[in-house]
Amino acid sequence: MHISTKTEYAVRGLAEIGKHQQEGPISIVEICNRQKLPKKYTEQLFRKLRSAELISSVQGAKGGYILAKEANEITLNDIMHAVEENISQVNCDENYQSREYCIGLPCGFYELWNEIDEHLDAYFNSITLKHIIEKLN
Repeated sequence: MHISTKTEYAVRGLAEIGKHQQEGPISIVEICNRQKLPKKYTEQLFRKLRSAELISSVQGAKGGYILAKEANEITLNDIMHAVEENISQVNCDENYQSREYCIGLPCGFYELWNEIDEHLDAYFNSITLKHIIEKLN
C-alpha cells in the first residue's frame, strides 16, 4: 500500500488546521512552516481541498484556512478523493481490452482486486480527521 505525497501533505495540512481550529484561521505559511511542507505544492493541494469543500479560506489580515466541516465528518477517503486523480487500487477494469497483458473477463483476479479495493475504501472511510488529530497528541 502506497500513500502518495499528495495525500500525506493534504492530511498533514488538514491536521494542522484541525489542531488549531479553535484559534481561528491559520495561514498557509504557518501550516507549511509547522509541518515542513513545500508552499507551492501545498497551495495546489489546498485549492483541491477547497473545491471539495473540506476547507474554507478566510480573507484579510488575520485570514487563512479553516475546516469547512467538523473533523469527525472528514474521512481519509474524502481527502484522498479530493487530491488524487485516481485512488483506485485496482489496475484492471472493464477496459481490459486495452491492456496488453490482460487475460480478459471473467477473471478471478479482477474480482479479487475489486474486493480488496472495496475493503480499503471502507477502511479509509472509517478513519476521520479527528481520529488522525487525536493520534498526534
